[in-house]
Amino acid sequence: MARRPCPPDDTARAAGGFAFYEDQCRHSDAVIARTPLSAPPQGRHPEPLGDELADLRGIIMHVIEETARHAGHLDIARELLDGRTGLGPR
Repeated sequence: MARRPCPPDDTARAAGGFAFYEDQCRHSDAVIARTPLSAPPQGRHPEPLGDELADLRGIIMHVIEETARHAGHLDIARELLDGRTGLGPR
């Protein structure tokens, strides 16, 4: 299946999304750099997840799990679109 190029509006929208994500990563890196992993969160997440996020370590693990899960979903969608699977050429 051939890839179609993104329309200019989609390309600009994607670039804005990536810029926002990178900005949030920089902000998170700064918070993590100055905060002990044992520090409790300043706010509370609604139940049932609220009890699981007792410190920065738990929050970081949750973000890693969510990123891996959603990246996996995206990988499945990409495989369905272009037919490529696995790690690619080795």
